[in-house]
Amino acid sequence: MKKYFNLVVLMLLGLTLVACEQKSTSTPAAQVQKKEIIVGMPPSMHNILMERVVKPELEKQGYTVKLVNFSSLRDANTALVEGSIDMNAAQHQAYLDVYNKETNNDLVSLVHIPSISAALFSQSHHSVDEVAPGQTIVIPNDPSNTARALLLLQKLHWITLKPQAQSGTASLDDIADNKYNLQFKTVLSELIPRVLGEVDYAIMPGGVAWLSKVPAENALVQEQLSPNLELMVVLKKQNLNTQWAQDVKQLYQSAQLKKFINEDPEAKGRFIWPQG
Repeated sequence: MKKYFNLVVLMLLGLTLVACEQKSTSTPAAQVQKKEIIVGMPPSMHNILMERVVKPELEKQGYTVKLVNFSSLRDANTALVEGSIDMNAAQHQAYLDVYNKETNNDLVSLVHIPSISAALFSQSHHSVDEVAPGQTIVIPNDPSNTARALLLLQKLHWITLKPQAQSGTASLDDIADNKYNLQFKTVLSELIPRVLGEVDYAIMPGGVAWLSKVPAENALVQEQLSPNLELMVVLKKQNLNTQWAQDVKQLYQSAQLKKFINEDPEAKGRFIWPQG
């Protein structure tokens, strides 16, 4: 019995030593610095920031950056949840809140990034001071951009919205006072450049204006984005404090990026530096 007991003790001691050796020679996965970053890229003019500035700078720091195209932002979010990508940078907080609620997920914002604002354009008028009763204005027909257009018109004092109107969901039904009896037309954002010559004024998302080669200097007035409408880098909550995420954050706040949006011929006049 004593021999049996000694044998068991020796076996347990051996297992303990092996475990200790394995523990001392292995490195926890969390301590291994991630050096490959996979970025989801749904259609967006904001992708130029990643392609021209952030990706090259990350590669200088030793990262491998893989860009994966998606046909929609929702698809990019699904891939993020499933883990096939690490981040995307194409949505604002209002959109993310709805997505998280609908899908019961907890994707989070890492950093706000330079965003392209909507603006008021006209081929018939050279100033907002030329507004007159009965003029026609075209605005986007999707809920988010409709709300943004109405807020811009309220800022110009062309309309007044009902007090209970929500900034992210305001609709034409929320107009309490139409000072100039403006006639509204709502169309797909992508079609606004085509009808610009048929109306007095048009409010156009900045990305649409850029894609349609409408010069930034043609804008009569630009939207002042509130923080909840600024685009963000979005990732999983568990990655928020990782080294790679902090390096990405630093670059989106960097002097290099600010210089790019102020001086690059394509980007100049398009982006607004984030408040959030």
